[in-house]
Amino acid sequence: MKFAKITTWMLWVILGISLFLIISLLSNLNANDSDPGLSTWISMNLYWSYVLLGIAFVSALVLEFINTISDKEATKSALIAIGFLGGVVLISYIFSNSEMPKFFGSQKFLEDGTVTPSVLRWIGTGLIATYILSALAILAIVWSSVSRVFK
Repeated sequence: MKFAKITTWMLWVILGISLFLIISLLSNLNANDSDPGLSTWISMNLYWSYVLLGIAFVSALVLEFINTISDKEATKSALIAIGFLGGVVLISYIFSNSEMPKFFGSQKFLEDGTVTPSVLRWIGTGLIATYILSALAILAIVWSSVSRVFK
């Protein structure tokens, strides 16, 4: 019960700050585009939205972590999923190479140092992992349809 009161008060404080910033922005709107006051209020509202996004992101991660730790079945499922994704990345990394593909203008990227063999290897890893996961998704869709026919 105490946790619910704390979160309720936090939400009211967040709502109050948001309301103050929005009203301040709207009261400073004018036709002058070069007004520094308007720019300040727009920046303040953007920073506040970044703060709210960060709070939402961190709270989602923390609450999901607590939920996963408290439920043994969820922990087991999460570890299996992480292991599977790690295996896909490992297989993709093994099959990728660091060779630069030959196309018009590719030499420019090598000369200015934008593309290194390590970058090329990780690009290949990402592409191969995408291919593997896409193929598995298509197989799962086909399997689901075929298994329904036999039921």
